[in-house]
Amino acid sequence: MDIVKILQDILGYRKVLIREWFTDKFSKFPAVLTSSVDVRCAKYKVAPIDTNFFPAGYNNLGESGKRKAETFLLKRLSQYTNGKVLIIIEGHTRNKKYIDSVIVLRDMLCNVGFDTEVGGCDLLENLVVESSKNGALNVQKLVNKSGKISTETGFTPDVIILNNDLTSGIPAVLKGDLLQDVMPSRYLGWFNRRKSGYFDIYARIAEEFCNEFDIDPWLITALFSHCDNVDFVKGEGVERIASGVEDLLSKIREKFVLYNISETPYVFIKADNGTYGMGIVSVCSGEDVLKLNKKDRNKMRCVKERNPIRSVILQEGIPTNEMFGNHVAEPILYYIGEDLACYLCRYNGARSCFENLNVPGCGFADMEFSVPQEKKCILDVVGKLAILASAMEGAEILRHASNTLNHE
Repeated sequence: MDIVKILQDILGYRKVLIREWFTDKFSKFPAVLTSSVDVRCAKYKVAPIDTNFFPAGYNNLGESGKRKAETFLLKRLSQYTNGKVLIIIEGHTRNKKYIDSVIVLRDMLCNVGFDTEVGGCDLLENLVVESSKNGALNVQKLVNKSGKISTETGFTPDVIILNNDLTSGIPAVLKGDLLQDVMPSRYLGWFNRRKSGYFDIYARIAEEFCNEFDIDPWLITALFSHCDNVDFVKGEGVERIASGVEDLLSKIREKFVLYNISETPYVFIKADNGTYGMGIVSVCSGEDVLKLNKKDRNKMRCVKERNPIRSVILQEGIPTNEMFGNHVAEPILYYIGEDLACYLCRYNGARSCFENLNVPGCGFADMEFSVPQEKKCILDVVGKLAILASAMEGAEILRHASNTLNHE
């Protein structure tokens, strides 16, 4: 089954109506400032597998992608034109590739007229950190004076761009009522997000879209479920996970029979609050879960900053049919608001088409001018649905946070 041809035929002749549908939705749910979407493309489906509000990797954008991102940043930050911007970054400043990304993000903001500085939470002093290209980045200690964030040297921003996924919670310097806007919101950090919550929203909005345009939602959705109260090291909840895997595999097999697909179904088990490709294993049966070796159980012990994994999402495995040279690959779409800035791909020569590619040793390439137009048509729709779902998720999280604060 050639999913590209099927979806191209459906989406191509209805693109005006599709554009109007998205315009209406985004008028109700404005997109978050920055995000990226990881997509898996198989012969039989194209679906998002992760969406990140605080992406790194801006250093991988080609010149066209950077210019687009600059245009979209200026559009989204128009109320702060020629103002001061503070980028708050992750704490792992020894990661030189991450510093490369921050430098590019800073430079893009500077190129469109913003006076931009970089700060870090929980710093004892200002730092100068090295990039992988022999550059240097000044990272400044932050202070909070009655809700106004500034650097210790006195730089007071008009707006703060958060490039820290806050896996461990909101840092002390960013707590309380703040006088400046923070984009994306502090409350969208991984301490407060769950992949399962996001994909529940994605599944709902994808189904609505597909009902409108006569598409089987499975063609653009990865089936999933989730399990709470688990501990792989202690063996707690493992039998429930195994049962959940079998249930999910059964649903995938039903679709494989319907579409005459001969692949062997499999499932990714992922930390529900995870990022950076941490806390992920793949299985082909519930029995595989029960027989996980010590190495795989330890993979599921914790995510970034040693935050323990207590909840997991079970996600349909989608074998990628994308290639970059001789390496298996998968698309990553970078957005500023609802606007697509760049098509990247992640590739990995040490992994198969069935595996998680987001591991040490992976590389990245800008695919802006090499993605066929018919594939772009599909990626654009799937990516925009993923961004719409993240906008809806963000609105839901912020509404809950507001209600909680009002009752404290």
